[in-house]
Amino acid sequence: MPGISLSNFFKEKREASEIKSEILNEYFKAWAAIILKGQKFRTVQKILYLDLFSGPGLYKDGTPSTPIKILNSIYSSKGTFVDYNEHVQTIFNDKDKKLVSDLSSNILNLAYYNDLKYKPIVYNDSANIDIIKDAFKENLPSLTFIDPLGYGFTQEMLMHTIKSWGSDLFMLFNFNRIRAALVNSRVEQNMVEIFGEYLGEIREFYRKELSPQKREVFIINTFQKIFEDKGYMTLYFRINFPDRDQTSHYLFFISKVKLAITRAKEIMSKYSDFQEDGIPYFGANLNIQPVLDAEMNIHSINKLAKSLYSQKNDYNGLSLEDIYLAHNHKTNYIKPNYKDALINLHDASEVYLLDKSGVKTSKITYTAKVFFK
Repeated sequence: MPGISLSNFFKEKREASEIKSEILNEYFKAWAAIILKGQKFRTVQKILYLDLFSGPGLYKDGTPSTPIKILNSIYSSKGTFVDYNEHVQTIFNDKDKKLVSDLSSNILNLAYYNDLKYKPIVYNDSANIDIIKDAFKENLPSLTFIDPLGYGFTQEMLMHTIKSWGSDLFMLFNFNRIRAALVNSRVEQNMVEIFGEYLGEIREFYRKELSPQKREVFIINTFQKIFEDKGYMTLYFRINFPDRDQTSHYLFFISKVKLAITRAKEIMSKYSDFQEDGIPYFGANLNIQPVLDAEMNIHSINKLAKSLYSQKNDYNGLSLEDIYLAHNHKTNYIKPNYKDALINLHDASEVYLLDKSGVKTSKITYTAKVFFK
């Protein structure tokens, strides 16, 4: 099943911070490679990684957390085709003085510290727009990580991190803080700053709807609207507590670039729980019981095949790769699912295929051109 090859990571259920750290580090490498080497019309000399909720850099057992993982990735690329060390400036911040002190020590103790071209910048401060504006004063392509509820962030601050070309945003969204904030007047201002005009809609929905599951879905959809209404695309990954069937966190990804969303989705899927038919739930520790019939799921290979066929005028003559890139946004489907769907369509004689030479073929590849009947 897709994604299971990484299950060494999930032989034991993992906490949200561990899952976030793995996904963020993997996306950082993909993002940096695309920005530095994937541009036809511009040359990028310097990019920024900004972590505003960095922690000490090491877990209690001494294994690296996100800041050290990112620095390890930067240094390990030294001398390769995509040498992050030549281009990446890192900035780390935490409002906890002890954590910042530990992080600074852990960075200085890295064996390769003196070989880093851009030495990490470490701040000890609470969230404010001045820190963010200072970090972005060079207008560099950036990848930012934020805990929006842990610092008192405002919409202005969140939007500032993604306004420049090549800039993406990850957020680890503690759902239990939202639950508490909705009934706690002392944190009202934090909720107003994040949700703004949408907060009234959430409170009204809470008043009418008692189902915890429906409330959760409404809040997450509303949070996405904050960005989507401003022209951004969103993706999220739900993480349950390892020891109980309850949401711990959501990891959100925000970008203006569809390809960035697709790449983040491909990375997240590797850490996801899966349906029996290989479609990811985009979540971990979910404990979802398999259904007797795949068609009972919201997503299925057969439903994907039907969706593609219903839009055949849009996709006729495209390669399977291009169909996947055009269709997958705002669905749970990943690349292998499209191959499975095309097999169904081909077996049902609803499509025929041409290879790269324009010769009719029954071999299903991502480069094959798909023609609907």
